[in-house]
Order: sequence, then structure tokens, then C-alpha cells
Amino acid sequence: MRAKALGAASDALEWRLTSERWEKIQPVLAAMAAALETGDPDALKAATAELELVGPVRIVRIGASPVVPPPPQVRDRLNQLVYTLGGTTAREPDESELGSSSS
Repeated sequence: MRAKALGAASDALEWRLTSERWEKIQPVLAAMAAALETGDPDALKAATAELELVGPVRIVRIGASPVVPPPPQVRDRLNQLVYTLGGTTAREPDESELGSSSS
């Protein structure tokens, strides 16, 4: 389940959605984070499925709201989830992180 959640969060970093859809994703990301904190695989599975459903659609109507990459707060939350799930985040590590090891 963690691998599926990692894939969904990593994919979401590349999505381009309307601002309204990004707002709908924020509570889903909070639910994923809470599921990871509590170690609840069922909640993680449900939140991952929800994230996939809120993702981009293939057809965009003419005159629809413009699509944009994730806003900073969503990008930060996605990066945190990707890191927690064991993936590589989209941001570059700073020098202090390069010299440290995790336990």
C-alpha cells in the first residue's frame, strides 16, 4: 500500500490542475499524512484512492479555469509525503542534509 501511495503522491507533483481542484486535494493529503502517523493501512488506502480520483481529467472544456502546477503549500505537503513514504522529493537537498545520515 505504501508503494501505491508513494506513486500517487509522486505523480501528483507533476499534475497541472485548476486552483479549485488543488484546494480539494489538501484535505486528502492531510488524511494520507494522518494515516501514516497512526500506521493505519486502511485509511492510507482510502486516502490514496481519493487522491487518484481528484487528479487530472483528460478533457478540459473550452473556457475552463486555467490549470497550474501545485501551489507551494501543496507541493510542500506532497514532498513531505513522498519523503515519509521512502521516495525522493522534488526539491534539492541543502548542504546540511547532504552530510547527515538518517537513523
